Amino acid sequence: MISKNINDSKYFEKIENEITEELNKRQESVLKQFSYIKGFEATLHSFHGTISLAKSESLDMVQGTWPTHEDYISSWLSGLKDLIGSGRGHMMQKIFKVDAIREYILLFLERDFYRHYKVRTKQKPQENLWSIWFGNEIIFWGLLIAPRLVEGYWENKPGRIRKVEFGYWTIGHVLQTGLVDPENNMVLTFRDVEDFLTFYQSILKRVSNSIYEKQIFDFYCNYIRASRNSLLEPILIPEFRYDGLKKKHKFRLDFTILNCHTGQRIGFELSPQSTHMAVSGIKTKTQTEMNKDLAVKWSKEMQKRNEYFQQFGITTITFTDTHLTNMDECFKAMKHFLEKRKPESKSIQELVTEIISL
Repeated sequence: MISKNINDSKYFEKIENEITEELNKRQESVLKQFSYIKGFEATLHSFHGTISLAKSESLDMVQGTWPTHEDYISSWLSGLKDLIGSGRGHMMQKIFKVDAIREYILLFLERDFYRHYKVRTKQKPQENLWSIWFGNEIIFWGLLIAPRLVEGYWENKPGRIRKVEFGYWTIGHVLQTGLVDPENNMVLTFRDVEDFLTFYQSILKRVSNSIYEKQIFDFYCNYIRASRNSLLEPILIPEFRYDGLKKKHKFRLDFTILNCHTGQRIGFELSPQSTHMAVSGIKTKTQTEMNKDLAVKWSKEMQKRNEYFQQFGITTITFTDTHLTNMDECFKAMKHFLEKRKPESKSIQELVTEIISL
């Protein structure tokens, strides 16, 4: 029995070697059966090529991510089922019904998962989210994936983006990398989760001028403290800056969730009428002038939402005065996206049975 340590590459290498040994034992027999179905003597290379072709047609190998080899194989089986249902994949349908070949294919896929473990399990973020900056006009911080300072400019270390062990934009991410202080060109680090939450409440919360935002900061800290695995929890990012390090920023979102588990990106605006749609000089303006001013403000608000979606894929939810009378309900709406995880997929055996019965 191998001692499992998910941070030990030797663990996965040993699994890969054991599967390879088992595949080697089965190759001669399986290749004969594959050749019989093909009608001519096939090579091992062509057999593996058939599996790999089905893999490339069934899986999103660029953006796809799978936490376990069961998830990886289940996704492949689901794709194969769709492939067969569309009238393609005839050869795979025939060979998959043969017990020995099917068992070999499933082992082959399991080995492929462990051979490329980090790539298969790591969700790849879009490049403009490798470095995110948040805060107001004067005090702001950066959360990078692999931060380093080069000639006064903060950047990510090349080749490290997909190799990090933590989930992007999670509490674990912050504890591993710290937060960049661009004014002093230093990294602020945290000893543990509670140390970060102290910073979140004593610094980030105090920077805010909104009584509504301050309540959200407290709700979030309570949520993290109650979590069974706080390191995997997404950060509730305050004042996510559209233009990053630029001092004269274009937009900021009150709160943002980048959920690495589901790929969802949600922004939240706490928008009381008094600050977002207020019109100055109301006593001296005509109705037409009022409507014009309101239209300008509304257009600016919509532009902000549209540009965050176009640039980062962030969808924005707005809490208005009516919502803000119940801040507990507002945070419940945020919590829905914080705690969301990928739905469980069908078991391998369920999918195998369905494909055989096609």
